[in-house]
Amino acid sequence: MASSSASVVRNMLLATLPDAEFALLRPHLKLVRLRRNAILHDVLSCPQRVYFIESGLISRVVSMARDGGAIEVACIGRHGFIGVSVVLGTMQAIQRTVVLVPSIALTIEAERLRLILAERPAIKEHLLKYVQLLMTLKAQVALCNAKHEIPERVARWLLRAQELCDSDELPVTHAQIASALGVRRAGVSHVLADMGAGGLVACARGSLRIRDTAGLRRRACECHRVVQDRLRMFCDLPQHAHDLPELLP
Repeated sequence: MASSSASVVRNMLLATLPDAEFALLRPHLKLVRLRRNAILHDVLSCPQRVYFIESGLISRVVSMARDGGAIEVACIGRHGFIGVSVVLGTMQAIQRTVVLVPSIALTIEAERLRLILAERPAIKEHLLKYVQLLMTLKAQVALCNAKHEIPERVARWLLRAQELCDSDELPVTHAQIASALGVRRAGVSHVLADMGAGGLVACARGSLRIRDTAGLRRRACECHRVVQDRLRMFCDLPQHAHDLPELLP
């Protein structure tokens, strides 16, 4: 077992895999950096690789054909993976997946993972639990977008980003938050200015810092609590200190 938390797997799905199952994946996993705005999977593409996120923030978005506008349907960090279609066996992505905050991930070839899942149903069942969780989280985001006001949604999004990035410092812009929520940038800027005046956040060019997490929770809608409750499915499982491969250049 690794002696330092910095050298063990942090991705929730891999960390909760028993040693025997993880040992089958480890020889095929590579630790890589994911640059901002990189498109990992595109609509109707055949994924070549699956990504288990170690740090950073990935956005799954759907776009409108008429004007190209997009809205985020899921925010993925170290609690998840990119490549659901591979686990489902369809081998075709249905949404665009974009790196929002520079990330680090453990990646494996899609075909290799498909073969391992066929040989080891226990690993597939483990990953399918996350697929079910992701469907639930997407439904909650859809409800939130339809029923809640922009200030509540901005607070919910910031809290989720804070948790996934494990940091109060978020390298995101007003425009990126607005795009994720499918609202006008001016509306987000107004909300953040109000939050700044209330001491909840501090905004800088190209980034913001969360100053009062408890206060932000009071501003957020109940969707944030619902998402946290759903995540307990995995968070309450035993964690294993799997050795982390070396980061590729």
